[in-house]
Amino acid sequence: MSGAKANKPGRPWWRPLVDGIDRRITPPSNAFVRTNVFVDAIAMATRLEARLWRRIEHQSTWLLHRYNLSTAGDVRSMRAQISAVEARLRDLAELVKDTQLRKTPPEQE
Repeated sequence: MSGAKANKPGRPWWRPLVDGIDRRITPPSNAFVRTNVFVDAIAMATRLEARLWRRIEHQSTWLLHRYNLSTAGDVRSMRAQISAVEARLRDLAELVKDTQLRKTPPEQE
């Protein structure tokens, strides 16, 4: 019967092999990922990854600053400062415009 399935038109020759492996591997792996051991291992791996990335970022920042180069954090900080300055300039421009409109006498017809 499995030979008939393999000969179906449009069914790849490798599909029965993959389906057989899937039937054997999926149930035990599904059971494992629902255990506390798996959840704890994932949590520990996630914490370790975060620590490693912080350490890499700290060391690369130190190295780049040592050679007087900007880091991504420096660029983010500068962009935030520039955005704040631009917002303040817009506010001041509106204030000047409003002040000038109040001081300008209405046109006589």
